[in-house]
Order: sequence, then structure tokens, then C-alpha cells
Amino acid sequence: MGCGAVSTQQSLGDAQKQLDEATKLEGEEFAPYEYTRAASYFQKAKKLTGEGLYEQSAEYAKLAQLAAEKAQDVARLGKERKLRLQKFAPKEPAAPKVPAAPTAPAAPAPQGGK
Repeated sequence: MGCGAVSTQQSLGDAQKQLDEATKLEGEEFAPYEYTRAASYFQKAKKLTGEGLYEQSAEYAKLAQLAAEKAQDVARLGKERKLRLQKFAPKEPAAPKVPAAPTAPAAPAPQGGK
């Protein structure tokens, strides 16, 4: 029984590392499906460990690790794509300069006579 708990804790630790890395790569934004799947599997693994179901927990931890690795890959691709789009996006044209309105010549001053 102790051996199962130790190997399960190792599996949970590995999954946590991969999930943390996916978080650093902004997996929630760039790989929401994969990231959510990994987090869900991880939570299920932790729950099963708490219930003493070490074999099932280790299986879910492995699934969490694989999903987190996938989330990392997808997040990297998403970030690279975003950077490329920003780099090569058409530049917004500068606002056209509005020419200054011509000034009207000053009105001639009235000349002496009443």
C-alpha cells in the first residue's frame, strides 16, 4: 500500500510540474481546451488519492501530465502565431493631414470720409 502511495505522489508531482509549465505559457488563454482537460484530470487524481484509490489516481495523474504537455505545445504555437500576426499585420495608415484653412486677406481699412 505504501508503495502505491509513493508512486502516486510522484505521478501527481510530475503532473503538477507540467501543469505549472502550461500555466507559465499562458495555456488558459492559448490552449483553453487542453489546459482545462489537464487541470480536471489533475483534480480527479488528487481526489482519488484522498480516497485511497492510488492506482486510479496514478492513471488520472498520467492523463493530466499528457494533457498538460499538449497544452504547452498548443500554447507555444498560439503565442508564436500571435507574435507573427502582430509583426506582419498591416500597419494602420497615418491619418491624412488636414491642410490648414487658407486665411482670408484682411479687409481693407475704411478710408477717411464720413
